[in-house]
Amino acid sequence: MHYITPIIAVTMSPLIAADFQLDYNAHLNMAFGHASIEEATLSTHAHDPNDEFTVQGLELNLSARYGDHVAGFVSYNTFLDDSDKIDGELEEAFLKLIELPAGFELRAGQLLNRATSQNSQHLHSWNFVDANLITTRFLGEEGLISNSAEISYKLPIEHNALLSLAFGDALEHDGHHHGPEEGHDDHSEEEEEEAHDEHLEGEGALLTDNIFSARLKGLYNHTDFHQYIYGVSYLQGDNAYKQTGRIFGVDATYLWRENGLEAGGKHFRATLEPVYRDFDYVNEDGDLSGSADEWGIHSSVGWGFRENWELGLRFDYLEGVDEPIEELESRHRSTAALTRRLSYNDYLAGHVRLQYNHDWRDGFGHEDAIWLQFQIDFGTGGEIR
Repeated sequence: MHYITPIIAVTMSPLIAADFQLDYNAHLNMAFGHASIEEATLSTHAHDPNDEFTVQGLELNLSARYGDHVAGFVSYNTFLDDSDKIDGELEEAFLKLIELPAGFELRAGQLLNRATSQNSQHLHSWNFVDANLITTRFLGEEGLISNSAEISYKLPIEHNALLSLAFGDALEHDGHHHGPEEGHDDHSEEEEEEAHDEHLEGEGALLTDNIFSARLKGLYNHTDFHQYIYGVSYLQGDNAYKQTGRIFGVDATYLWRENGLEAGGKHFRATLEPVYRDFDYVNEDGDLSGSADEWGIHSSVGWGFRENWELGLRFDYLEGVDEPIEELESRHRSTAALTRRLSYNDYLAGHVRLQYNHDWRDGFGHEDAIWLQFQIDFGTGGEIR
């Protein structure tokens, strides 16, 4: 009997190998630049440039497929933190059941939630050097990464549309990616306790537990040359104040391609995305409580004026929240970026990007930053999403 298992394994291994596919890719992002103040104070996302030289991330990804219905994805990111030390973390690790009857898909594990237009995108697929402001303000400094179960349904309509529903808890982070905030002087313990009683940290508004997220995303090809992409996002759950928070957003993108569905040629892309949230808050003693709300907007255009060249413009705005919530100031940022994409063969590609940011923050005024980013892409196949 002890010979049966090895015999079965040897007999079945060609069949397993025939049904199993493993794709890998790696993405290295580095940025050089300078800001009119300390660079880390302007960054909001964990992978934004936070020093004059930043390794934003070395992403190592594995996508696995077995048969027609089983897939999986793992993504690990290594980077330099704000102390110039090498750090890393697992970003995603999930299994997925695809092409199920009636158009359903199931996904479970650690994942970037399908929420807003950017949250589920990894660093290497961003159109700018840094994240848009609404992603980090409403979802967290790494976006919303959660341990969740998700069900998706392909709507039975003429164009591609996917409705995704997920439930789970946000992943806890160390919160060590950013530098010190401006304007914070040393205080005595008594002063700090008094300030704590009168104010609450804005980070407490982020959703942490029992998070329900829903997103509808559709792609409509009006013709081969004109595409319309739309999305609607809703999230609700418990925040760090142990109160309820809600987020609602819509996004719309228009895309024109000179060569239609074929690769290459000139292109034009325009995106508009407003997001609104409201949340309840209370301090530990229960003597400071209430509710607050704010909205923000992300807008951008990308003009591919020559093969592999793109000029990008972006404007982000955050309304801000008044006292007693701290560190949620009003802010807006204008960006111009010039990107040269590079492609050497089927396995090696990348880009070079020059970007200028002009920031304004309530209480801090106007600030400027310029970045030169290099990205190297290596690998095979596409990612499981």
